[in-house]
Amino acid sequence: MGAFTAIRKQRNMQARHGILLMLFFFSAVSFSERSILSIAGAPIASDLRIDEVTMGFLFSAFSWAYVIGQVPGGLILDRFGSGKVYGTVIFLWTAIIGLHALAGFLAPVAALMSLFVLRVLCGLITAPVFPANARIVGEWFPPEERGRASSIFSSAQYFAVVLFGPVIGWIAQDLGWTTVFFVFGIIGAVCAALWVNLYREPEGRSERKNESDHQAIKSEMRQAKMRWKDRPIIRLLTTRMTLGIYIGQYCVTGITYFFMTWFPVYLVSEKGLSVLEVGLVSTIPALAAFFGQLGGGRFSDSLVEKGISVSKARKIPIIIGMLCSMTIIFANLAESTVLLVAIMSFAFFGRGFGGMGWAIVAETSNPKIAGLNGGLFNMFGNTAGIITPVVIGILVQWTGSFELALLYVGIHAALAILCYVFFVGEIKQIPMDQGAIT
Repeated sequence: MGAFTAIRKQRNMQARHGILLMLFFFSAVSFSERSILSIAGAPIASDLRIDEVTMGFLFSAFSWAYVIGQVPGGLILDRFGSGKVYGTVIFLWTAIIGLHALAGFLAPVAALMSLFVLRVLCGLITAPVFPANARIVGEWFPPEERGRASSIFSSAQYFAVVLFGPVIGWIAQDLGWTTVFFVFGIIGAVCAALWVNLYREPEGRSERKNESDHQAIKSEMRQAKMRWKDRPIIRLLTTRMTLGIYIGQYCVTGITYFFMTWFPVYLVSEKGLSVLEVGLVSTIPALAAFFGQLGGGRFSDSLVEKGISVSKARKIPIIIGMLCSMTIIFANLAESTVLLVAIMSFAFFGRGFGGMGWAIVAETSNPKIAGLNGGLFNMFGNTAGIITPVVIGILVQWTGSFELALLYVGIHAALAILCYVFFVGEIKQIPMDQGAIT
């Protein structure tokens, strides 16, 4: 009996690590696709004949829909399960990315409108991805491993730039930006095939699902009679801890969106780098953030193993990381590209090290509302993807430089620290019984 249990545990460990690898790879691919517009921003702006403000709105088009899709996406995850939803998302995403490649063959105005619509569709379709990642980690990994597991799939956003950034720059410069989207459509098809053939639910999940379906129907009937203030979404938005976590994630994600959108354009316009050089140089801060994310997750889990409370263990890396990220304001003083990249890399390392948000979602989520909690968390965070590119575009057009833009990004790091230190309070699982939340 003991040998059988040991074998089953070993198989479960191998299965969850394989699933984590798939989550990491598809997250990397989806984030790489988001960076195409920024890395190839200069040739796209030239081909479509658009200015900085219009480019800022095009950058943010994805995030508008991504934010809107978070709560519905979370509810869909809670209703139909992570596996089915994830596979459907990959298939639809692949089709939409393929259509991006066709936009370049249209007239400039038509191409701009088509790209905007396609970015919106892409944002809607991929909305459930990161809530599903957190939900799957919560289902497959024990508490003492969730920090590292969450940091691994979260680090994909930085590894994406390292792995695909130079490739995107090379293809965009030599073959055109439309070819980049065509290539990513092929990669997406491979991801879809892998997921459908390899993913499975945790043991016992299928047996529990039939019962959970019956409970879900009863829950929906109860919610129809539930007082407005007792509904899960209202409770999450009015609980100090969760609201503070959501606001903190907005501040942290604002830093990410600067690097995802305007940083490559900054290197071209302010430092005179070519598109190919930007693809290479942008990998350095991304690599720093990648190792920062992994280091932050491991450091946080090590604090838990030493007996420090989960709440403190998750907050400490965030505070340290955001202090590092605040150094981005000194990039204004850098006179050489080498010094500039060094400062940006240190700041982005801090962003990665402090990226404990999805581990916190896994820790705080009641199983009944894991998707909804993750959706709200990601909705608040990616609201920065709407606001940050547009505000920076306005600041750059208004001042003719990136000085105020970098200060704007640095303030986000300071606000994240204040939020977690003074507002969030103790990080713990969200109770959803009547009257349990205060």
